[in-house]
Amino acid sequence: MNSAKTLKNSIISVIGQILTLLLQFVNRRVFVIFLDIEYLGYQSVFGNIFSILSVAELGIGGIISFHLYRELVTDNKQEIGKLMYLYKWVYRIIAAVVTILGLLACVSVPYIVKDAGKDISYLYIVYFLQLASTIAGYFLSYRRTIYAADQKEYKTVEIDLFTNVVVQVVQLFMLAVFRNYLLYLAIQLSTSLIANFIILYKTNRDYPYLKEKYTVTMEDIRKRNMIPDVRNFLVHKIAYAVYGGTDNIVISAICGIRFVALYGNYYILQKGVLNVFFYRLLNPVQATIGNIVYSDRNKDELWKQFEMFDVFSFFFANYICLGFLIFFQPVIQIWMGSPEYLLSDIFVIMYSLTIYLISVWEIVYKYRSVFGDYRQDRNCMLLSAVVNVVISVALAYKLGVVGVQIGTFFAFLPIAYGRIRFVVGYFFGKSVKRYLCKHLFLFGVVLSESLVVYQLTRGLPVTVIGLLLRALIWSLVPTMTGVLIYCRNPHFKDLCNYFTKLLKIVRNKFKSGN
Repeated sequence: MNSAKTLKNSIISVIGQILTLLLQFVNRRVFVIFLDIEYLGYQSVFGNIFSILSVAELGIGGIISFHLYRELVTDNKQEIGKLMYLYKWVYRIIAAVVTILGLLACVSVPYIVKDAGKDISYLYIVYFLQLASTIAGYFLSYRRTIYAADQKEYKTVEIDLFTNVVVQVVQLFMLAVFRNYLLYLAIQLSTSLIANFIILYKTNRDYPYLKEKYTVTMEDIRKRNMIPDVRNFLVHKIAYAVYGGTDNIVISAICGIRFVALYGNYYILQKGVLNVFFYRLLNPVQATIGNIVYSDRNKDELWKQFEMFDVFSFFFANYICLGFLIFFQPVIQIWMGSPEYLLSDIFVIMYSLTIYLISVWEIVYKYRSVFGDYRQDRNCMLLSAVVNVVISVALAYKLGVVGVQIGTFFAFLPIAYGRIRFVVGYFFGKSVKRYLCKHLFLFGVVLSESLVVYQLTRGLPVTVIGLLLRALIWSLVPTMTGVLIYCRNPHFKDLCNYFTKLLKIVRNKFKSGN
C-alpha cells in the first residue's frame, strides 16, 4: 500500500471536511435567526427527488472508475483518454435525460410537501433552481474521477474547500442583508459549479492528453464488458436511490415539512462527522485498494490487509455510534439554541445504530466498489429498496420519524449482506457465515455499551461540564471494550504497526519541511 499517498489524501480531506462542517454549522445557525427552518425542509425533500432521478447516471461513474484503476497502474494514456472521453459524452446524454425526468417529476411537488408555508409557485421556483444545479453538474463533475482513481483526491478537496469557504461567507452576508431564501439557495447551488470549473482547468494541466479527441468504438465498450455492467449496476442505482432517497419524501408527505427540517439537523451533523472521521480517511484507501487488487499481490496477503481494516472499522464504528448517541441531543440543542429543534431519544437510538451498521461495513463497500460485476448482489439491493419503502411508510403513520428510521435500519441489512457475500465469500473465498457471526457478536457488544452510556449520560446537564462528562464516558467505554476484545488479535497488532508507520511518515514530513 502506498502509505504516503493515502496519508496525504486522508489528512487534507479531513482538514477540508472539518472546516466545511464548521461553516455548515454557522450557516444553519444563522439561517434560523433570519428565516424559518421550514425553508431548509424544502431543499432536503427536493434533494431526495433528484437523488432518485440520478438513476439515469446508470452507474457510469463507478464503472469507469474501476476500469481507470487498471489503466493508471500501467500508465496507459490512450486507454485513460478513451475512458474519460466516453465518460464525458455519456454524462452529457444523462444531463438531457435528467432534464426530461425532472420536468416530468415536478407534478409531484404539491403531493409530497405537506403543510407548506409557501404557495405552490414559490415551491416550484425552489425546485427548478435545484434541478438546474443538478443538470449543470453532469457537464463537468466527471473530471473529478481521474484524481480519485489516481490517488490525488486531495487536489479536489483543496478546490472544494476554497470554493466552500468563499461561497458560504458570501451566502451568510447576503442572508443577513437581504433575508431572501431564493438568493441564499442560488448562491449555495453555485458552489459545485464553480469548483467543477476549477477542476476542469486543473485536469487539463495535469493530464493534458485528456484535451485530445478520442475515437471510442463499440468494440472498446464490448471488450470491457460495460453493457452488462451498466445493466446490472442500473439495478443497484435504482435500489440505492430508493433506499437513500425516499426518507425525506416519506417524512414530508406523512409527518410534515417541519420534521424534514428537524431531521436535516441530525443528518448534517452525522454526515459532517462521518466525512471528517471516517469517509474522508477511507476514500483515499479505495483508490489504493483498486491499485493493489489489479497488481500482482496474492489473496492471502490481501485478506490479511482486509482483516486489519475490519478491526479498524469496528473501533471507528463503535466510537461513532456511541458518540452520536451521547452527543446528538445536547449538541443540537446548543447549536440551534432551543430544545424545540430536537427529535425523540428513540429516534436518536435507532439513528445511531444505523450509523454503526453503515460505518462498520464501509470498508467492505470500498473493496466491493473496485471489482465491478454488479450482477452478484443486485437482488440484495432490490430487496433493500422494497424493505425500506414498505417498513418506512407503514411505521411512519404510527411512529412518525422513528418509524422511517426503523425502516432505514432494517433495509440496510440486505445491502450489507450482498456486499459481504461478494467480497468475503466470492473474492476472498472465506466463510461468510463465520464473518457474520463475528459481527453479530460485535453488534451485541455495541448494544450493551449503548444501554450503559445512555443510562450514564441521560441525566447530565446541557452545559460545558455536562459535555465534558459525556466526553469522558465516551472515551473510556469503547476504548476499554475494544482493547479487551482485540488485545490478542494479530490483526489489531498489524493495525497498531500500520498507524506507527503512518506517524513516522508524518514525523519525517515535518522534519523535511515537505
